[in-house]
Amino acid sequence: MREPEGTSRAPRRVWNALPALLLAAALAACGGGYGGQGSSYTPPAQSAGPAGVAIGAITGFGSVHLNGKKFETTSATISIDGKAATQSDLQVGDVIEVKSHHDSASGKDVADTIEMHSNVLGPVDAVDTAAQSLRVLGQAIAVSADTSFGSGISPASLAGVAVGDVLRVSGMTGADGTIHATRIERAPSGAVFHVIGTAAATDVAARTLKINALVVDFSAATLVDFPSSGPQDGDLVEADGSSLDAAGEFKATRLERRNGKDLKADADGEAEVEGIVTRFASTSDFDVAGTSVVASASTSFEGGSASDLALNVRVEVEGTVNASGVLNATRIRIEHPSTVRLVAQVDAVDAAGGTVTLLGTTVSVTAMTRFEDHSAANLSTFSLTDVHTGDWLEIRGSQSPAGSNTVVAARLERRDPAAQVLLSGTVATATAPDFGILAVHVATTPATQFVDATGQSTDATTFFLGLVGQQAVALGGWDGTTLTAARALLGAEGENGETEDH
Repeated sequence: MREPEGTSRAPRRVWNALPALLLAAALAACGGGYGGQGSSYTPPAQSAGPAGVAIGAITGFGSVHLNGKKFETTSATISIDGKAATQSDLQVGDVIEVKSHHDSASGKDVADTIEMHSNVLGPVDAVDTAAQSLRVLGQAIAVSADTSFGSGISPASLAGVAVGDVLRVSGMTGADGTIHATRIERAPSGAVFHVIGTAAATDVAARTLKINALVVDFSAATLVDFPSSGPQDGDLVEADGSSLDAAGEFKATRLERRNGKDLKADADGEAEVEGIVTRFASTSDFDVAGTSVVASASTSFEGGSASDLALNVRVEVEGTVNASGVLNATRIRIEHPSTVRLVAQVDAVDAAGGTVTLLGTTVSVTAMTRFEDHSAANLSTFSLTDVHTGDWLEIRGSQSPAGSNTVVAARLERRDPAAQVLLSGTVATATAPDFGILAVHVATTPATQFVDATGQSTDATTFFLGLVGQQAVALGGWDGTTLTAARALLGAEGENGETEDH
């Protein structure tokens, strides 16, 4: 079992748009610890044989599951923010980099090094449950169905977060600097604050700069890897420190320049990067989390086509890296946002076939499905083989293919029993007093409470107006064929804050 949050886990340094840097220095240490202290982590020599680098969010354990692959970790050297760690220190949803080689004898991918970095660690400035966002150390954080919450946050949503809480956020940075969180958890007591981002409004005389909305005072900071002229606008920087002054300025004790490390091919040049399109010139020329990507007519697509590529689309790219640091894509997977949520008991499970049924709906899991166990069992190596009829699951995913009434799970979580089942998605049919989401028949009664998209009570007549095609949520009882709604809500799940704590 992984150790609880807020105990002895070392403070993690920030991960922002760094895949290009990490791929360039897959075996490099993180340039020092917090507060100007040196790192205690020394990476091992590179393994012989074909090697590769993979970057993305952890989807499961047993080995480490990442980007649809399983990496054996028996001999891996693991670091968190440049400090030695173990696999038990890692969490589902953490964005990591894996340096690996393929063992032809066993046919397995073997991790040589694993490095984890978080985007920002610091106090919460603001929380907006309606917009599903928050701000930490001046950094905008977007929360979605793809966000995992640590066990120290209850309920496991923005409803469990308050201004002043000190959080650690891991995720993927968009073109505008917004961090799309894949994991949010409480930081250990006494953890050093830190943030990585692009320097702006740099004033060398005053020794201040801005990282998004955060003003950083580096007048007392140790500068690392800067030229004699100091930082300048456009530098990718990491600021570490422990305090904010009365005006909200961050008093940095250490400021490191993180750019200037070109992406280099490693061994056979294989690389995989999961992230957000941060620059888009064309379907054949774009950046993923700061890494230049070139696609061609021979590039294969999953989950969509080249026409789906655009700024801020989340993708996973596989290919080879040339000497200029450009990732030549052989395959691109389009990752779609989750629009369906189910919370209910399991009716049936087919682990061999990769499916589970709840609320009469077939849910398929893939190599990219994120598995988490938040039940009393709290298995760290949780997978579909651990799911049994009668277990309560929470599914986040999307209907695929469209109109199939089959859900492909982006996340599958086992949880403790809930008082009611929940179904959220696009309304397919509606004839008052009933409606349908997927193929699930939802019945309403005179006792059903109706809520509009702003969270205000409404009546049945208003609720059913133009209902087909809208997003809606139903909570109530399930008898095996019908979900009888005690509450029916308009809007995307969590949009009006009514179901965040379900």
